[in-house]
Amino acid sequence: MIDFCWMGPLIPTNGVFHARLGSRAVEVEVESMDKAGNFIGWLHIEGLNLSIALVEGALSKVHFTAERSAYYKTLVSAEEACRDRKEKIWANYEEKPVEEVVYVTEEKERVANYRPVFVTEICDTLHFYTQDVETGSQLESLMETMRAEIAAQPPVEGSYAPRRGDFCIAKFADDEWYRARVEKVESPAKVHVFYIDYGNREVVSSTRLAAIPPAFSTRTLAAQATEHALAYIQVPQDEDARADVVDCIVRDIQNSQCLMNVEYSGASCPHVTIQFGDTKDDVGLNLVKEGLVMVDVRKEKHLQKMVTEYLNSQESAKSARLNIWRYGDFRADDADEFGYRR
Repeated sequence: MIDFCWMGPLIPTNGVFHARLGSRAVEVEVESMDKAGNFIGWLHIEGLNLSIALVEGALSKVHFTAERSAYYKTLVSAEEACRDRKEKIWANYEEKPVEEVVYVTEEKERVANYRPVFVTEICDTLHFYTQDVETGSQLESLMETMRAEIAAQPPVEGSYAPRRGDFCIAKFADDEWYRARVEKVESPAKVHVFYIDYGNREVVSSTRLAAIPPAFSTRTLAAQATEHALAYIQVPQDEDARADVVDCIVRDIQNSQCLMNVEYSGASCPHVTIQFGDTKDDVGLNLVKEGLVMVDVRKEKHLQKMVTEYLNSQESAKSARLNIWRYGDFRADDADEFGYRR
């Protein structure tokens, strides 16, 4: 809309006034009136809306009061086109960057919610798999029923063609059937499978595989093996040092019931602390005390009490020159083979 005034007679016709502006015949489309009694509306000259013409010519900007008008979309579209082309009054226009909204959340407290798990498999990477003790009876019941059904109707050997990603059943070295997932097929004689309820892997012949009966699929009971990594520690990259850690963990917690608490998320799996089921001692902290691993110094405020406890234990192991610290603090020499990260 624009402000204008003129001298001359006004002839109202359905909210439209016909008048003369200078030597031109004009049409005024009135939409409202302000407190001073002035008409507010649109000026048309020979069928041309003057407000739209000014905006299209990059000589004027759209006022917010036009939002209630039928011409608003046309005006906004014209203004955007001129602004994009940076014409005339828009020549020096710079779009304001959108401010990123940062949501500030209060630092949470560390939650210690230990729950019973059964450790079924430990990998060379020191990642390990657990089963939830609370659903253990469901798995036992499913396996018992599945094996009884398979015994009654054995699968035809060699009838199953494995494909990567398929869920199936596999006959393990103990000649019992377990639920599995095909990870890789090299040949009929070399099929890589992952046992979804226990976390172990094996390369088997396709003759030891069969289609999983629908009643025992993951829709009936989800895969029970869950992957985890120990929190607050760095595992040495040196093969001998790493092997010592793995041997220690296998000896201490594999095939045993422990208590587990999720501490923070990781790239591939949750990082957790594990306690021995009887003594409640922290497994990861014991590894630090024995000088078998280094501390992963987390920065989260709510984890600092745990980090401090781990660091104090690391200092004691260094002073006693235990295992990886037997030659002193190798980190000063940037010994990459130990996997130290600054």
